[in-house]
Amino acid sequence: MKKSNLKLSILSLLILLIQNSHADEYNYQAGLGSIAYPNRNVAVGSSYRENNVENKNVAGAPDKIIDYATAIGIANKATYHYSSAFGFQNESTADSSSAFGYRNKANRGYSSAFGARNMTKGIYSSAFGYMNKVIGDSSSAFGARYAVTGNSSGAFGVGKTSFSDEHEYINEGNNSYMIGNKNKIASGSDDNFILGNNVSIGAGITKSVVLGDSSTSGGSNTVSVGSSTLKRKIVNVGDGEISATSTDAVTGKQLYSGDGIDTSAWKNKLGVNSGGVINTGTGTDSTAVGVNNIAKGNSSSAFGYRNEASEENSSAFGYFNTAGRKNSSAFGRANTASGENSSAFGYFNNATKENSSAFGHWNKARGKNSSAFGYKNIANGENSSAFGFFNIVNGENSSAFGYRNNIGQLKKDDWGDFVPDVNYGKQSLVFGTEYSVTGNYSGVFGVGELNGNDYKYINEGNNSYMIGNKNKIASGSDDNFILGNNVAIGTGIQNSVVLGNNSTVSSSNTVSVGSATLKRKIVNVGDGEISATSTDAVTGKQLYSGDGIDTSAWKNKLGVGNTVDLTSYTKRDTSNLTASDVTTWQSKLDVTKKADYKDANDIDVDKWKTKLGVGSGTPVDAYTKTESDNKFVDKTSYNTDKSNFATKNDLGKFADASSTNIDVNKWRARLGVGSSSGTTNTSTAAGGLALGEGTTVTGEYSTAVGYKNKVSGNHSGAFGDPNVVTGNHSYAFGNNNTINGDNNFVLGNNVTIGTGVQNSVALGNNSTVSSSNEVSVGSKGKERKITNVADGEVSATSTDAVTGKQLYKAMQNSGATGIENLRNEVNEKIDNVEDEVRSVGSLSAALAGLHPMQYDPKAPAQIMAALGHYKNKQSVAVGLSYYFNDRFMMSAGVALSGEKKSKSMANVGFTLKLGKGSGVTYQETPQYVVQNEVKRLTVENQDLKAKVNKQDNKMKEQDEKIKNLEEKLNMLLKNK
Repeated sequence: MKKSNLKLSILSLLILLIQNSHADEYNYQAGLGSIAYPNRNVAVGSSYRENNVENKNVAGAPDKIIDYATAIGIANKATYHYSSAFGFQNESTADSSSAFGYRNKANRGYSSAFGARNMTKGIYSSAFGYMNKVIGDSSSAFGARYAVTGNSSGAFGVGKTSFSDEHEYINEGNNSYMIGNKNKIASGSDDNFILGNNVSIGAGITKSVVLGDSSTSGGSNTVSVGSSTLKRKIVNVGDGEISATSTDAVTGKQLYSGDGIDTSAWKNKLGVNSGGVINTGTGTDSTAVGVNNIAKGNSSSAFGYRNEASEENSSAFGYFNTAGRKNSSAFGRANTASGENSSAFGYFNNATKENSSAFGHWNKARGKNSSAFGYKNIANGENSSAFGFFNIVNGENSSAFGYRNNIGQLKKDDWGDFVPDVNYGKQSLVFGTEYSVTGNYSGVFGVGELNGNDYKYINEGNNSYMIGNKNKIASGSDDNFILGNNVAIGTGIQNSVVLGNNSTVSSSNTVSVGSATLKRKIVNVGDGEISATSTDAVTGKQLYSGDGIDTSAWKNKLGVGNTVDLTSYTKRDTSNLTASDVTTWQSKLDVTKKADYKDANDIDVDKWKTKLGVGSGTPVDAYTKTESDNKFVDKTSYNTDKSNFATKNDLGKFADASSTNIDVNKWRARLGVGSSSGTTNTSTAAGGLALGEGTTVTGEYSTAVGYKNKVSGNHSGAFGDPNVVTGNHSYAFGNNNTINGDNNFVLGNNVTIGTGVQNSVALGNNSTVSSSNEVSVGSKGKERKITNVADGEVSATSTDAVTGKQLYKAMQNSGATGIENLRNEVNEKIDNVEDEVRSVGSLSAALAGLHPMQYDPKAPAQIMAALGHYKNKQSVAVGLSYYFNDRFMMSAGVALSGEKKSKSMANVGFTLKLGKGSGVTYQETPQYVVQNEVKRLTVENQDLKAKVNKQDNKMKEQDEKIKNLEEKLNMLLKNK
């Protein structure tokens, strides 16, 4: 690096900046090799030449407009909106990204890289320290040589890189954090946490916690504090039975969830004083750790930078968070939990009412008991929920899931403020995209459309539901249901159902399956009642067989009397019809061609003959001689009638025995039957019903509704897609469920109940059932809480579930031995915390002892060392500082403790001198010249001092002589 480049500071004197600066209305650049492209960008510093390539200090981009980019220092690049690069060869190339220090790279939006050679490639990610890499979104790495590739994860401590700069210790899990040195989490292992050193969590392990050096994970959903050879305390314990006679161990999860416990009683039992541990807050039992944190409430906690926990049991962790009410929690950056029992986690979330929760980015939970999760969701209504992206819920007890959905509306109160209107969107639901619901007790599922801020598709009806895309129900139209796309129900229509794409409905109490121009068949219909008062729909099977019809009424309608002998009209070959008869029938039936009836061979002729009282004669070509003799008594009568017989050619015009010559298309056209295959489903058993594509019912009196459901059990059912039910008296509601045992019930998705399991119930997605007579609400790794449970009977024979309240009372009444064991365990954990704090204290003291010397242009680099001591812990620290010039300095330090298992701490710092200064340019002078000058001035000063002392002696002698002369003069005057 050239000497001239090293002398250029991040912020030079204003006089020097003016000489090499360029500014217009929007941009500012200063220093040789700095470029500020439009628009509103700042570049201050110089370029750096490496391998004969000059690297400019750049803010903005030459080929597109970039706003508010800042590059300060040497060869930095800030090339996107609101990006910042400070120091030496840093790069911030994405929206709102920041890179500070030495050769850091922030390559994704809202990411930050601080220190030396750090890199961020995930959105909202952060890397602090040395040579850390963060690829996952919303993830962080603090320390040295760590990599994080999972999303919403973090690594804190020291890892390791190879000679080729490949990271050996990587956090590949999602929603997982590692705190300590040389830890790793494998890909596919999510929701894990490590607090320790030399810990590895393998593939497929989820929701586990590992604590301590060299500990191992006991599998998913476990908390481990050791390994098979290094045991610390209780590890990998399942929840124990809680009763008066139980000897099971209870887990920390059970003890931790004891909301509402009597803290004073617990303190008395455990012998913990009211001063707390590591308590630097102002409230009783409060804790404040970090910079400018405030913990004013009793039992409150504030950790990080400028957090405030101001009420009882409140907690604020991170950066600029505020937990302002009792039992409130704020974690992350700039979150506010201002409602009692409220929670705000993430970035700029607000939970403002009691029991409200806001998680994610810029969410607002403003209603009582409301929840907002995701990005910029707003839950204004009481007991409302908004999940996803830009959803707004104003209605009470309502929920919106998806993208840019809305429930309810706002109104102005007496002060002119907009507040939720309780008359709209009450107890309603939205699942999907760009849909709105303003009616009460209503819902939508699907995709609508948003034009600016106006919703084109709205459900304004009460007690009405829309399932599909681009549907709407007008105001004043209640109790309606839509299952389809592009359906609109107008004003004033009540109690109607519309099924299918582009179907229409124009009146109340109507079921529509199409429109005036788009008609649909209704298939898979059960047999309706056939009676004089029946309103049931009948099937083609009933019409085909004619079972149950009033034959007398039919004969009257057809003009056929009961006394008419129809036996002479029974022959299929129509030989007993005269030409005049045929013409008359054709006229009556509006038939112009005999060929129009070629394909009538598929009707059940015998049943129709039986119902209409018509004989069952045989075709003419099957008549025996005896039959012919009986029919035609003599040759004369035969000759008389033969002219009316159908010839072979005549018969050829009609359907032959195999129906090979029928005109299928004309029959379809005549009968109004389309060519589409329609919905394929099968119900072959007695009393069975199958509705939906590929649905099959083979069990008696069973039902299947949905897509490719299969029900072979008797008296069973499946609703959804695609479920399989082979058990008897069993039902599956949801998707991808399988029931093989009898008398089982599933309400959820992806549930399998095996053969031999009976009388069990599975609730929820991915729940598991392993035995008979069991109710499951989850599975291993996906447990669910059961809330609002009444107190169960506590006795030797009781099988009731007990509540946390009963557990609390049992703990209060437990014996001295149990309390003593708990006290010992808590005291041991307190000792571990004290030991950790002492190590941190000694490491901090050692780092604090690293002080650089005054600037010397001939020796800009300095090495420092210091010792630290706190309580019984000692640490040593080494550091390095480098002056770029007399106004800008960078320093770094690392500290190691003197324990068997050493702990470490590191820091990186930048010092920038600001202000106009004295206006005098610094002049470089060789140190030996300065030393000689000091020696010369010292000698000269000594000479001057000797002369002054000599003059003082002379003056004293003169004063003495003058005094003697005065005395003599006085004596002469007296004698005279």
